[in-house]
Amino acid sequence: MTQITVRPTTPDDTSKWPKGDHWSNDRGTKFHNPWESYAYPSFWSLMKAAYAMMSTKDPTRAQAKTLIPHITNPDFGKSLNEYGKEGELKATWLGHASVLVEFPTVPSSSSGPTGLMSTSTAGAQSVQGGGKRGVRVLFDPVLGEGMAFWGLGPKRESSNPCKIPSLPQIDIIAISHNHYDHLDLPTLSSVFASQKETYGSEPVLFLPLNNRHVVSGLGLGGGKEGGGGGRGEGKVIELDWWEGRRVVVDGVGEVEMTCTPCQHTSARYPWDRDKSLWSSWVAKDVGPGVTNPTSVFFGGDTGYCALHSHPNPFHLPPPPSLPYCPAFKDIGDKLGPFTLGLIPIGAYFPTESMSGMHVSPGDSVKIFQDTKCKQALGIHWGTFRMTPERFTEPPEMLAAAVREAGLDDGVFGVCGIGETRGYS
Repeated sequence: MTQITVRPTTPDDTSKWPKGDHWSNDRGTKFHNPWESYAYPSFWSLMKAAYAMMSTKDPTRAQAKTLIPHITNPDFGKSLNEYGKEGELKATWLGHASVLVEFPTVPSSSSGPTGLMSTSTAGAQSVQGGGKRGVRVLFDPVLGEGMAFWGLGPKRESSNPCKIPSLPQIDIIAISHNHYDHLDLPTLSSVFASQKETYGSEPVLFLPLNNRHVVSGLGLGGGKEGGGGGRGEGKVIELDWWEGRRVVVDGVGEVEMTCTPCQHTSARYPWDRDKSLWSSWVAKDVGPGVTNPTSVFFGGDTGYCALHSHPNPFHLPPPPSLPYCPAFKDIGDKLGPFTLGLIPIGAYFPTESMSGMHVSPGDSVKIFQDTKCKQALGIHWGTFRMTPERFTEPPEMLAAAVREAGLDDGVFGVCGIGETRGYS
């Protein structure tokens, strides 16, 4: 069993902090986007979007399993390690916004000052590092054949890369928000059960504020931190924007998780809109044994600039006269630069209704620049039919936006479902 310890990186008593301007009440049970760049779509724009969804035929949808590149038996970076890539950050895209990230293997050390130290629940200390893998973080896992909204949600159109029991050992799961295409209870239940059976331990689950009730049926318990033994002890951590926790995985490494802002919304039902927080995430490789730290920005699901009825082309950046979300520049200034950005590029059409909460590829490039990512992988496309654009359109528009911005080829692109890439 792997020992996992969670330590605060921000003060425990957050009651002394001023509540963020994204809080809509004093209890932390209602939230909003505090920027002019956000506008919730009007009723009529939503009706137009629904009509576009029903009336638009996507010729690539029926061929998604062949048109969207995929690997049916991913090795999650094992082959990269065989080529001496242990020192690279690895990311495996599992479709939509689901990504498994493995941080570089921490070099072994026999002396205390350079080893990563962890205090277990019994109080004993152990030197970490020199393991066969790095800390693994799984973002927004949705690994079934559809979304669990009473069986009514969109179905997976492209190939599912793997069965849940074939996943390697996972240390951390981070969820961006509670929409069904990002927080899938059947997937989470299966992942926790499989990890417990195969590896004898379970991941720590990170959620934005007021999402704990959504996962209460999983039996993971409350938010007692500092331990990591069994169910109900340090397994569910809720954070507000800019709060962080340091996760020490015994014998493996140490990662700092920070809950960061994004421009979106939340709801599981028609009556609970914005009652739970949404977020992006930053994960950083930390600890005394790390000489070349790597870091990841995970965008989750976000908008950048509400274009309202602004005409296409929707793949280009928003006009400079319109307000854009300042949170991403704040993230880049405070926590960047990042080795890798995992940035959404799909579900953007029609812009009148979608742009406030879903980026276009042009917006994605702006976020890439604002957050100071060195490289980026496009996510949130090619899996579920969320909006009317063609399944294969987002990467095409991303390539155009990258050229428009004058960026180097390959600095921000896409990969196949189940494919693992290394970054340094």
